[in-house]
Amino acid sequence: MLIYKFKGAVMQNPEMIAGIRNEIQKQSENCIVVVSALKGVMPRLRALYALSLKKGSGFEEEFKEFRHVHADLAEHLLAGNKLSEYLEDMQKHLDELYEILHQVAPVKEASQAMKDYILAKGDILSSLLFSKLFENASWKDSRDFIITDSNFGAPEILWEESCEAVSREFRDTGGITVVPGYCGKTKSGYSISLGRVGLSLTAALLESAFQKVKVA
Repeated sequence: MLIYKFKGAVMQNPEMIAGIRNEIQKQSENCIVVVSALKGVMPRLRALYALSLKKGSGFEEEFKEFRHVHADLAEHLLAGNKLSEYLEDMQKHLDELYEILHQVAPVKEASQAMKDYILAKGDILSSLLFSKLFENASWKDSRDFIITDSNFGAPEILWEESCEAVSREFRDTGGITVVPGYCGKTKSGYSISLGRVGLSLTAALLESAFQKVKVA
């Protein structure tokens, strides 16, 4: 199994993303592709969080722009059923995001768990988009196999439990699989951000089972 990981710096425009796709398509081995949010998306999510917390003006415009970034890129890279499938998935996640962002202001102060759930949408939307670039690629949610403690802000991956979850999740997986790179889930079931080194941690966890890693 070959494992790729791609940072936001290379997830920024149709040409670069198409180049990554072409590189992966040359491989004959099964592979897992770990990706970050699109370049510039995480600051937008943090801005949306801050605007919701303070009931700041400009929220609706910022949310529309957040949607546009993903929809516009999808329309450049996808067509037909793949585009329709992605736009449907995207809208579902955007509806969830919009709803939870509107739960932030009434409670005056959002929990770290709520903030991490919001931030996870960046990786989820980009990895879903990336999975649609291939004819038969599958998508898996890293929160289904990365299990951490509840130390929000500096979580520790529960390595043994997570490796067992990887074995279960990927037991019958072949071809190309795409996963988000920076999010996991606590033992209590809350989404949690893995922080700046999340991409490397996710790849390292997968490397425990699959030995070849290619970094981009």
